[in-house]
Amino acid sequence: MTQWAPRHFNPGDAPAKKQGGILIVYGHPSVGKTQFAINTWDVADTLYFLNFDRDASHLIKKYEGTGGCYYEEFSALTRTQANTCLEKMTGMKNLAMSAGKGVFVLDNFLHADEIVTLAKVDPDDRRGGLAHGPRNLWWRDFLFGLERSGCWVILTAPAKEIWVSVNNPNTGNRTGQATGLFDPDGWKHVNYHITGEVWLFTNRPMGAEPTPVSGQPIMEDVFMPMVPKTLEFKGKIMLAKKRSSVEGVIVSNPTLAKILKVMKETD
Repeated sequence: MTQWAPRHFNPGDAPAKKQGGILIVYGHPSVGKTQFAINTWDVADTLYFLNFDRDASHLIKKYEGTGGCYYEEFSALTRTQANTCLEKMTGMKNLAMSAGKGVFVLDNFLHADEIVTLAKVDPDDRRGGLAHGPRNLWWRDFLFGLERSGCWVILTAPAKEIWVSVNNPNTGNRTGQATGLFDPDGWKHVNYHITGEVWLFTNRPMGAEPTPVSGQPIMEDVFMPMVPKTLEFKGKIMLAKKRSSVEGVIVSNPTLAKILKVMKETD
């Protein structure tokens, strides 16, 4: 039997730094969160894409990484279906961890968490936040295993005002459609260990109508063409755990590579 011995490093030496982290990307519907997550081949050449929203195959075909894209869709209405989804999700995780690199996307994380809750939380358990212990442990093992293996994990989510529950001043707990996600006793694992949060937005007001192009002459019976304004796609760094000094920085035409460089996570 081989005896185990701890690794020893001389002064000035250290193990090689392994990349990887968890990034939450927020934004209103159709702002471009999925496209942001897919445009990642300049960070890692293989994409692992778990879709918990509508079909994204028309976007996946645009992926240009040399390692290609692993893609699967997930939905569940029963506990049995939810557990089947968790088995498939774990298979995708193990595939990415064995590679030790890549970008791992959970598109529409709110729905992903609903599936895990359906599988792991007993609806008859009346212990409040304690009932969500198996759910939180499952997510902790799932996400941190990916991070520690060297993968970058992207969680896309609705606008935070929609996703985060409403604070109840009477109890100090959070209640609402997303009960438990940011409770003091639920979801603390990811909340403590995420690398950062990014808010995606454009200069287009929600539901805005096209506006006329300026500077064109108007002649009789000839109207100025109605075309949309040029969109300015931007990302605002809301949280950078290791570099809080860059919080509030706005990046034009953001990509994962740009965001990670601004946060000093990559060179």
